[in-house]
Amino acid sequence: MKSNKNLLVIAYYFPPMGTVAFLRNYHIAKFLSKHFTSSHLITIKNTTIPLKDKIPNDFIEEYRVFNFDYRNLGNILSSPKSNIRNKTNENSTSWKVKVIRKLIDSFPTNILFGEGGLLYIINGTISGIKIIHTNDISHIYSSFRPISDHVIACNLKILFPSINWVADFRDLPVSKSAKHSLFSKFQWWFIKKLVSRANLVTTVSDGVTEGVKYAKSDAKTLRNGIYDLFKNKSIKKYTKFTLSYTGSLYPRLQKPEIIFQSISDILKEQKISKDRIQLIYAGKDAGIWNELVSKYFLEDISVIKNDISLSDSIMIQKKSHINIIFSWSEVNKKGVLTGKLYEYLTTGNPIFSFVNGDRDKEFENTFEKLNAGFVFYNNDINKISDTICKLYNQWNDQGKINFSYNDSELKKYSWDNRIKQLMNLIKDSK
Repeated sequence: MKSNKNLLVIAYYFPPMGTVAFLRNYHIAKFLSKHFTSSHLITIKNTTIPLKDKIPNDFIEEYRVFNFDYRNLGNILSSPKSNIRNKTNENSTSWKVKVIRKLIDSFPTNILFGEGGLLYIINGTISGIKIIHTNDISHIYSSFRPISDHVIACNLKILFPSINWVADFRDLPVSKSAKHSLFSKFQWWFIKKLVSRANLVTTVSDGVTEGVKYAKSDAKTLRNGIYDLFKNKSIKKYTKFTLSYTGSLYPRLQKPEIIFQSISDILKEQKISKDRIQLIYAGKDAGIWNELVSKYFLEDISVIKNDISLSDSIMIQKKSHINIIFSWSEVNKKGVLTGKLYEYLTTGNPIFSFVNGDRDKEFENTFEKLNAGFVFYNNDINKISDTICKLYNQWNDQGKINFSYNDSELKKYSWDNRIKQLMNLIKDSK
């Protein structure tokens, strides 16, 4: 039921910005809007990575403001040698790239040239003032990444103290594993000062919540709901037994080698014929994928899908027999429940999650409650091989895998339920 209150969402990542980072913002804005009389959005005007799919935004009134950051500069200077997007590549080993990456993710440089940039912060703040005055805004929602969204929200909270501000974190702003920011203690000081004015701080998982508590001790976990943007009727599976991964690769954090090694061992032992299995990759890191394919002599079964739309990516997930997640875990960063999990949950397929590092109880508990599939660690090579063979034999003998999610638990992952939880947290945060 709608109240007489009005919502302002501040989101750099929002359609038609074409990276999956928009999914949480989009769904929260869409379902949260049902609880408000009117909803308004501040987002970027100069979209650098446009979506290939049409995503409806008719539930919210958009205000697109000018922005200029390293991505825009990369488009202007686009060439193989000068493209700044290449110079900020997460997987590069160049010390120059690492320095640039750290600067972009560190205060105060992230305010000037990080995603959105200073122009976005200034224009977003000015637009926010006008929107608040015109529409009697009662609540603001913003989400990291980027930090510029929280800066705009903080500016507006300072000017309008009575507004209820929800500051969300889809990832840790400072992480030992990512090692992106400079002077981590100084960065945490800045984050703490920034979100100290927020009425409510939420995060995507318990693991991220524990990290963010350094800045806001009463941070709450608000997990994602199931992402199901493209609903299809019956979809035929691939004719070959298919394992697929649709997403980015971060070799310093993940360890995808274990699935390649397992499949290589299976083929060497002739437990599965090469002409009956395929390994599909869809994403921007085909070069990294192909290096692993070559290392483990899997060229005959590897399929690369380059530069595809989000809808095509989800179609691959649904047509596959096993969907793959690569995650990581360490003492200070557990519960990396990636958005990919919530895409995969629409498929009904078993999910293989490969966790690099310490045992992650949050991941394990989530999979166990949902009966979503299997969580593996770096020393589980034999277990992985046995599980693949077991599922393959089911498929080969019966034409399908005997597998289903826990429906009663899965219903809890609807966005309606997630937003009811958020509304309760907002009420308690007054």
